[in-house]
Amino acid sequence: MELSECLLDYFKSTNYTYEIIFIDDFSKDNSWEVVSELKRNHTTIIKGIKLTKNHGQHIATCVGFIKASGKFIITIDDDLEVSPKQIQLLINEQNSSNSQIVYGNYFNTERSLTRKLFKLIYQTMAKIIEGSNSVKGSSFRLINARLAKKIAAEATHLIFIDEVFLWYTNAIAYVDVKHNKSKRPKSNYSLFSLVRLTGDVVLYSSLFPLKMIKYFGFFFSFINFGIAFFYLARKVIHGVAVPGYTSIIVSVLFSSGLIIFILGVLGEYLSKMFQLMNNRPLYSIEEEI
Repeated sequence: MELSECLLDYFKSTNYTYEIIFIDDFSKDNSWEVVSELKRNHTTIIKGIKLTKNHGQHIATCVGFIKASGKFIITIDDDLEVSPKQIQLLINEQNSSNSQIVYGNYFNTERSLTRKLFKLIYQTMAKIIEGSNSVKGSSFRLINARLAKKIAAEATHLIFIDEVFLWYTNAIAYVDVKHNKSKRPKSNYSLFSLVRLTGDVVLYSSLFPLKMIKYFGFFFSFINFGIAFFYLARKVIHGVAVPGYTSIIVSVLFSSGLIIFILGVLGEYLSKMFQLMNNRPLYSIEEEI
């Protein structure tokens, strides 16, 4: 409710034509009742979409892309970590740079140490995969509607919007915005969810894990070949008995552990491929107002 009031106050102070779309990603509180009340009070301005199950933030955002009208789309979370008044910063930057996407780049963050740590890990992995631009994004963004709808139309269950943007355009700008402490008592992302999200982004967005296991395989094959050659030379040339038990056990355990790890990574890729190929619907809408 507070977010809607802030958004309405901001847009009423401008001359922009606008609509506000709320996506209820199968919430367990009274969010949909609040959206329904807002719709009754602002019939032509506010839209509400309730999904039949929790599809995740990125797919819910794509639903908003599809349902939105207008030339530009602005995304903002409902926890007021960013004040709607800062929307003007995105608009001003787009007007000056003519960019396809403008991100709000937080110059300060009011988050826990754990979330900051995982944000740093995510940024590091993203920088390795996509380059320096990928580390600056946030969920507070202005997007050219044509680009947003193209991405939403081609979306899959494994979509990560900010990574996909980099596949389509380099016309991306950034503007510093102030980050506030979340009004939500508890984040929807648990520690496990953050770990899983980071892993999924790495697996979906690049071949980095496959390249790494290839290099691991070459490296340890070379090491094992060298060790084997060393002991064979000692036996053949110098007639030295090869002390076998401990070295064999260590070698077998290490090699089997490495093989299991590699099979696990390959299994993850196969599971993602299966999800993409089984033709499940991307989302399902229960109610739209």
